[in-house]
Amino acid sequence: MAALALPGLAGCSTVEKAPEGEAAYAVVPSPPAVGMDYRIAPDDVLRISVYHEPDLSLEDAQVSATGMVRMPLIGDVSIGGLTSGEAADVIAGRLGERYLVSPQVTLFVKKAVGRRITLDGEVREPGLYPFDGRLTLSQALALGKGPTRLAGLKQIVVVRRMDGQRQAAMFDLGAIRKGEAPDPEILPGDQVIVGLSRAKAILGGALIAVPVLAAGFIALDGGN
Repeated sequence: MAALALPGLAGCSTVEKAPEGEAAYAVVPSPPAVGMDYRIAPDDVLRISVYHEPDLSLEDAQVSATGMVRMPLIGDVSIGGLTSGEAADVIAGRLGERYLVSPQVTLFVKKAVGRRITLDGEVREPGLYPFDGRLTLSQALALGKGPTRLAGLKQIVVVRRMDGQRQAAMFDLGAIRKGEAPDPEILPGDQVIVGLSRAKAILGGALIAVPVLAAGFIALDGGN
């Protein structure tokens, strides 16, 4: 695939140049053999247990819009974007700095508000859809009752934020349905748009570019 460029640097490419075929799967891979750990998102509700310390444990701790959770004694702790295990380790580390000796912390996501995707374009029921577990592209489209009768099945655009930048890839749903192409995994926060013309309209014709050094992706010029 061609290297991407930042706006104002080198050339810019519109959303029509989003990677397709094998190149698209480099951006949005097919599901791995091992499941991916969910990463905590704003508004998620957590159960945080500190072993033998009920006064420091929380049953319904809500993550703030900035990815913080407020804990007794140690105050706000930044856990947005972390897995449950990573977040538990961060909280244990903070408690162990001043208050407890080798604290044992477990964290469970009771309500994963962040597990949702956006379906748009030529889909029967566009909207914001929550989901549990793993989700493939074809399953994601099924949430919205599938593409419309006039939808271009070769023009399914998936937009994903990676390393702070938005990137896009285009897939052929017909080939996926026939088993001729892998069914890529859709992640929380992804935007799935059916139809290139609709994608151009929704995205303003383009996406924000990724750094020049990140060779391997198509540069899509535009704003946030």
